[in-house]
Amino acid sequence: MRRLFSFVSLFLILCSSYAQEFNTHKVVLDENGQLLSWVRPQDKAYDRVSRLAWDFLLNKVRVEPNGLKSFYTYCCIDGTSLKGGTWPHNPAGLFAMLADSSSEYYAYSGDRRVVDLVGGLLDYQLAHGTTPANWKWGNMPYASADHGATEFRGAHESDYDKKHAGRGDGFGAIEPDKSAELGAGYLKFYEMTGETRYRDAAIAIANTLAKQVRAGDSQKSPWPFRVYAETGIVREEYASNEIAMVRLFDELIRLNLGDPKQYRSTRDIAWRWLLDVPMKNNTWVQYFEDIPIMDKLWNLNQYAPMETARYLMDHPDTDPEWRAHVAALIAFVEKTFAKDIEGYSGIEWGANTISEQLDYDHKMGSHTSRYASVVARWTELESDPESKDKAFRSLNWATYMCREDGIVNDQPRLDGNGIWFSDGYGDYILHFMYAMGAQPEWAPSGENHLLRSTSIVREIKYSPSMISYTTFDNHATETLRLGFVPKSVAAGDKLLPKRDDLGSPGWTFDPERKVLRIRHDDSRSVKISGE
Repeated sequence: MRRLFSFVSLFLILCSSYAQEFNTHKVVLDENGQLLSWVRPQDKAYDRVSRLAWDFLLNKVRVEPNGLKSFYTYCCIDGTSLKGGTWPHNPAGLFAMLADSSSEYYAYSGDRRVVDLVGGLLDYQLAHGTTPANWKWGNMPYASADHGATEFRGAHESDYDKKHAGRGDGFGAIEPDKSAELGAGYLKFYEMTGETRYRDAAIAIANTLAKQVRAGDSQKSPWPFRVYAETGIVREEYASNEIAMVRLFDELIRLNLGDPKQYRSTRDIAWRWLLDVPMKNNTWVQYFEDIPIMDKLWNLNQYAPMETARYLMDHPDTDPEWRAHVAALIAFVEKTFAKDIEGYSGIEWGANTISEQLDYDHKMGSHTSRYASVVARWTELESDPESKDKAFRSLNWATYMCREDGIVNDQPRLDGNGIWFSDGYGDYILHFMYAMGAQPEWAPSGENHLLRSTSIVREIKYSPSMISYTTFDNHATETLRLGFVPKSVAAGDKLLPKRDDLGSPGWTFDPERKVLRIRHDDSRSVKISGE
């Protein structure tokens, strides 16, 4: 009788799931009524939505009347006509997200077209969206621009926006945290391509940030959120995304570029402020370019705490309390942004769904996938099955934002919001890459993919029983999922030994999951050969 009841229950769950439609997809649930991806089989899901999204950017975005593809000069496009929208553009932040996404996806897929696409955007920002060197905040990329404008200068405030001053930053205003994010993106492209213009741009941004740093407190951060670049007049004092500056300075210090001594002292100011202020009082406010200036620090967002948590897990040596801090940041985001709001459930079919910010609390694909990728990394380090399932369900929810034609909605209901290149692409694809790097069994079985490296991957070639790649750094570790059994792994002209762990250079292989991990210390070139 119990067996019959279980069968009937399973039948009813499956019938119920397939009777529901979610953003053009039939909802798929497991035997416990918990959400699976719409992509079948499940281990192809995160690969599939990433490929569909990149295919849309590569092949389906239209050329606007200004002669440029939409993502050059528009933040978003109409969901039907695919024409550029009328909201302020967000170039620096968007292009930084795409730089991250393309570098990860290239290593994963070997598709160099994504690198070429984003390289064009970075070159355009350098030529058409950077403040003059002799300004108080010189050599800084603009975070905003008028929609369709071919020169980025911040967005003019319309009559509507005068009631919401600051939306789009205002003409001539910049956001230092977006400059730092793009500076880190420039550095990644320097490491990937060897093009020194990207290195020099990153150094110039860091020099300005180092010059303009200040002592922060509970009402102002080490750098303001918005500032007029020419005069230095501050529009908004407080921003919590200072981890962007820490990342930029860390990498320049590591590479011994620019002025490492000055960068180190500046970086320490930012790091100490992060630990002393938002880490203690959770004032994670101000990130998005299109929010107005607010007289009180109330508009919490999930972006800054989640990216800070990611940094802590990648750099545990920087904070002896990193475990407690990461756990607290995840709990804060769950409590604040995975709750029910009008018209949206905070938990759908067992998946935590995450809002963007308090001022725009819709549940969104990019932010849900960010949360999921952070939790996936957390459970990799802590071996927490409950957290792993939370990450899995939230990632599955995020896949429903992607349609078969590669259009990625930023949320389940468009409501005239259009298709955003940040929320639907740059800040969406990346998190599936991060999640598969943390949980390799979520990558496609029977296929070859480099899922994670501690170094930028400059070149990679895939074949059915061989993979060869070159990293920027001599010393690096990689995680791959393979479709073949490796016979040998060479770094340069030396064969690496197979080991039980990576305490020394060598490789390990899990034959059940087909997961290969490699450590190489003396060569940038790696070759994996199969039986």
